[in-house]
Formats: sequence, C-alpha cells, structure tokens
Amino acid sequence: MKKSLTVFSALLMLTSVGAALPAVQLGTTPTAQAASLNAAKLANGKYSVKYAITKSGTTTPSEAARYLTGKAAVTVKNKKATVTLTVTKAGNPFIQAMTLNGQKATVTKKASGNTYTFSNVNLKASHTLGFSLAVPMNGKTVTMNEAATLKFKTSTLVATTKVKLSTKGVKAKAKKVVGTTTKGAKVTVKHGTTTLGKTTAKKTAYTVKLKKAVKKSWKLKVTATKAGYKTVTKTITVAK
Repeated sequence: MKKSLTVFSALLMLTSVGAALPAVQLGTTPTAQAASLNAAKLANGKYSVKYAITKSGTTTPSEAARYLTGKAAVTVKNKKATVTLTVTKAGNPFIQAMTLNGQKATVTKKASGNTYTFSNVNLKASHTLGFSLAVPMNGKTVTMNEAATLKFKTSTLVATTKVKLSTKGVKAKAKKVVGTTTKGAKVTVKHGTTTLGKTTAKKTAYTVKLKKAVKKSWKLKVTATKAGYKTVTKTITVAK
C-alpha cells in the first residue's frame, strides 16, 4: 500500500503541469541573454544551459520540473541549435513522449533517464513543452496529454568542450612559446598582468613570438580561447 501511494503521489505531481489538455503552442517571449555568450549568435560547438518549467499561462513552477534534470545539452551548427532534454530515472515510467511547440522529439532510451532531442530551437524564446503520460488507473494504463511552459535561462549558457592546449618547455632568454591547440584558437602568453605575445593558430601547431626574452623562474600563463569552446589556461615555469 505504501508503494502504491508513493506512485500515485508522483503521478499527481506530474499530471499537475497543465490542465489535462493537449499541448497548445504559446507565443515567444524574449529572455535575458548571457553576458559572455549571446544566445542568438552562438558559434558552432557544444553548450549546456539551465531552464525553468512553469505551469502553462502562469509563472508558477511546474511539478514536472522534478522529472527532468533541469539542464539541457545544446549543439550549435550554422547558427541552428539542437537541444536535448533528459528525463530523470523517476520520470521514465510515466513520460512516454514529449513535444516542443508541437515538434516531436528524437528519443534515446536509457535506464538512467531517456533523452529527448529537438532541432532548430530558439534559445531566447518561451516554448510549449507537451507530455504524453502513462498513468496507471484501476488496473489499466491511461494516456494523458499535458502541457507546460519551458524557458531557457540563457545567462547560464556555457561551452562544454574544452579547447585543446599543450605547451613545450620554455628556457630562460627564449623569445617564443610553442605548442599545439585547437585549430583557429587564439593563444595568449602573459607574465603577471603583462601580455608578452599572442597569435591565432592557423593549424594545430602554434608559435607565439614574445615582446622580450623571458627570465629564469618566471611563471607564464598560456591561455587558449575559441568561440564555442571552453577556455583553457596553463601555467609554465621558465627553466634555466
């Protein structure tokens, strides 16, 4: 009996996301963009972004939120975003399908939580998230259609793929730093707050010419940046 009550409690929370009606598309509402990443102008790459789910037509948090992880995986190619939402393990038995503004998802089934992928998604808009739920009632499974509003928190957008960076050892009196990085990355070398040199890698190998020769025991910060990638910084100590 206790187990049955637990299941019904979960279902009651899940089915409170909307008005037990088929999903209806809502208008789009702009949201604040990130300070460092513009949601409308993302470079090709992989990102993550948090989102909020509210009851349709309100600002009240939806109980459905606890059945999704709250963070979406985003892949951008040619300025078009593909978004993947992940259901929690607890939500797997009940959520049979999801739509985003009526668009059917590509589903990947996983024991830890199924994933639902949607293409060509506007990260700056509000969206109608539709659910098809399998609800056990009186010994039968009843399908119910629910809807909620999903809005991405674009201020939380971050790149998830690190730019590659390696640096060869640097000796005293050297006037260059060499290594490898992701093609197209910008590599900057600093000593303290002073920028000694920078370059953009045309291939995976790079050479940064320095403004002056380095000295023994200097600590150099080598930073690689590229749009769509997570910035990487390495510190190297100048040898004898």
